[in-house]
Amino acid sequence: MSWGTELWDQFDNLEKHTQWGVDILEKYIKFVKERTEIELSYAKQLRNLSKKYQPKKNSKEEEEYKYRSCRAFLSTLNEMNDYAGQHEVISENMTTQITVDLARYVQELKQERKSDAQHPEIRIIQEQL
Repeated sequence: MSWGTELWDQFDNLEKHTQWGVDILEKYIKFVKERTEIELSYAKQLRNLSKKYQPKKNSKEEEEYKYRSCRAFLSTLNEMNDYAGQHEVISENMTTQITVDLARYVQELKQERKSDAQHPEIRIIQEQL
């Protein structure tokens, strides 16, 4: 049994179904892109906040950081800076591992759908209906 012969009268339904799949993938790509922008924005805000409260080099404020509570605060700022780096890595990985690959896959699907729709046998069968 061949799917082509069994579904000879279902070309319109198959076309709608495959287009729906492509549309969902494109929607997901858009979602991932927006999320990567949010991750980058959040990372930037965390870095700016950390930088804002870092003691200035060679200042009286830096001398105050010899106390334990001040060193704990400085440690928190450094951790926050590292946390921002993790969000940048998440964004970068989502872009390279999800967005790029899915965009390529969607293009392949669109090309395949286009070539299938232009197949001579399909046109002949559709004209007979």
